[in-house]
Amino acid sequence: MFFRYGNRNLWPSSTIWRDLRRLQREMDHLLGGTRGPIRNVYPAMNIWVSDEGVIATSEIPGVDPDDLDITVVGETLTLSGTRQPEEMAQDVKYHRRERGYGDFSRTFELPFRVDPDQVEARFRNGVLHIMLPRLAADKPKKISVSSA
Repeated sequence: MFFRYGNRNLWPSSTIWRDLRRLQREMDHLLGGTRGPIRNVYPAMNIWVSDEGVIATSEIPGVDPDDLDITVVGETLTLSGTRQPEEMAQDVKYHRRERGYGDFSRTFELPFRVDPDQVEARFRNGVLHIMLPRLAADKPKKISVSSA
């Protein structure tokens, strides 16, 4: 790769590229070893909000639903649990092991209070869906304007 300056081609010094690659590696390390969004938190969550409530989803394959704990206190949602290690035969050795195991916990501040008695969760095909309906007292109210 080269840069043009007028009629001349300028080849960047190899030390510049080496320094840029080093800087990129250091930034990747600082941000959790990935490019783009930080992905070193488990489990990753998507959270949607509407006037009616909150829907949270998480992909957690290999986790037994009995090993999950979902709590709602005030405006805080906490998902915690345990992923068990895979059982392997004694004579098998790992070539590569990227899927972690052990305890995990994620806590999120919700934008409003939810009704903890109406929270529902379902787990299907490795995806957890949590439906958190908004507390009736916190729902937006339509105010009518009189003309008198």
